[in-house]
Amino acid sequence: MPPGEVEETVRRFFSYCREPLKRRRLLAFYGGSFTGIADALFEDYLDVARELTRQGIVHGVKASIRPDQIDAGMIKRLVGAGFVELELGAQSLDDTVLSACRRGHTAGDVIAAAQIIKESGLALGIQFMPGLPGEDRASFLSTVDGVCALAPDMVRIYPTLVLEGTALEERYAKGEYTPLSLEEAVDRTLYAVVRLESRGVRVVRMGLPQVDTLRVVAGPVHHSFGSLVRARGFFQMARAAVARFGLGVTLRVHPRDVHALIGHGRENLRRLGFDYCVDSSVPRACLSVNFSTNNTCLTLWDVIDHIL
Repeated sequence: MPPGEVEETVRRFFSYCREPLKRRRLLAFYGGSFTGIADALFEDYLDVARELTRQGIVHGVKASIRPDQIDAGMIKRLVGAGFVELELGAQSLDDTVLSACRRGHTAGDVIAAAQIIKESGLALGIQFMPGLPGEDRASFLSTVDGVCALAPDMVRIYPTLVLEGTALEERYAKGEYTPLSLEEAVDRTLYAVVRLESRGVRVVRMGLPQVDTLRVVAGPVHHSFGSLVRARGFFQMARAAVARFGLGVTLRVHPRDVHALIGHGRENLRRLGFDYCVDSSVPRACLSVNFSTNNTCLTLWDVIDHIL
């Protein structure tokens, strides 16, 4: 998008929102590594961001960047244009995986970039991709450990898909790469979500958004991938409750978690056959169990050992 069209696009988006002026509004640059584009174009975008922030049209700016394309000088330029958050495309924190993917950066670059961002006072986002070439269970767990250690403010988890026209499609066609199954991708994502959310990290996206310009050849694609992950978590909690208290148990759940408890296509209910009731006093992402004299509240952390 030409820089001159940004303000018009922002204002058009606002027209679609209910009460947009009461919400926190951020201008976000995605679709590549923002700090790696040609400097003249980069500066034009900064000028637009700076003006929109000055006018109060947006409250701040954010972008997705590569870990090896940020330093103190670049941070200063971004902050001066109203930036409040940066998302690092880490993809993995295993150097063997990063090398196999020809990412061009190391896990050390991710760690260094995260430190620079946090020291600047900007919010830190991390994006990573379970199922990349070269990843096994151990390297996945190591990446989750590493992301937790970075203590980001938010995370996006994109299980790897084989897209048309990519080098990965060629490797897949030759039998040199096998993507995760949907089941494996859901389980790995759920494990990461439990680990991260237990530390107060917001998981704002699970699964690559499906758009017409991305043609998926293979991999764990699903139009409601995030819903599958949440439902899998409730399946694990419900199964633990049924195993402990028997089929006579009634599961109490927050109204906003009913869909996740029932499961996609009512799968959880069909497989476990539990009774449930809605109770707004139950914390989100939890199950409360009342059975005889027992009153137990299960959390995702209680079942983390059964996820992978």
